[in-house]
Amino acid sequence: MIDHILSLPVALSASLFIAATVLLALASYAVARWARPWSRGSETRDLAGSVTFRIAALHGLVLALVFAQELGNIRDVQTAAAREASLVSDIFHDLERFDPDATGRIRRDLARYAVIVADQEWDLLASDARLSLPAWDAWESAYLGILDLPTGTLVQERLMGFMLDDIRELSALRDARENAALSGTSSLFLFAAIAGVVLISAAWFTWAPTALHLGLMAGFAAYTGLIVFFVVAYANPYHAPGNAEPTGFERFLTDRVRAVAAEPD
Repeated sequence: MIDHILSLPVALSASLFIAATVLLALASYAVARWARPWSRGSETRDLAGSVTFRIAALHGLVLALVFAQELGNIRDVQTAAAREASLVSDIFHDLERFDPDATGRIRRDLARYAVIVADQEWDLLASDARLSLPAWDAWESAYLGILDLPTGTLVQERLMGFMLDDIRELSALRDARENAALSGTSSLFLFAAIAGVVLISAAWFTWAPTALHLGLMAGFAAYTGLIVFFVVAYANPYHAPGNAEPTGFERFLTDRVRAVAAEPD
């Protein structure tokens, strides 16, 4: 259900989250108002205000911590993607230094790998939270090709060590990118967020349902719903609105590199 909502345009999906939270808050207030119609004295109001203040403080802390964590996850994905693109570029150019004639097929595999990641795999991670099999095939072909390269000089031996270390690290970074897409939103966070809205709204039962009071409740619920939407949306760092971009790969994929990737087998 949540995945379907997130697949809608950002403005529409955010509006649905906000509307659902506002309705939940007003419904909780209405139920509490109906269940305790006789407890409206100043003593009850003071107690309700004190409880509401404490719950709201904890509620805001939970939202802030999870929101900051999701932003950190997006930053980690951006850092890992930049590192991955840098490694692809290093291997590509080290292959040219190794032997531009003998490494043409391997460089073509690496160029195709970068094209698949930037043009296909990023969207696949956003929609299905999985890596592209053709990208794995291109990586494995390049890896096996490097392993088969004969070394005849000290420079080639050193370059071989660098390239093997880099291409193995590529595999780990790919797994990290997929894990970031699969992590999803914690059900415990959603439960805490919903419980916070319900308890805070219910604790306002001592205040009369005037237009001003209802408007203030709706404003609180709308802002909470917006934060919850961002947290849920940011749980997949490849999906809008907070999606990380394959900027490093796009910089690497110059016209020359794309031409290499388009070379026939």
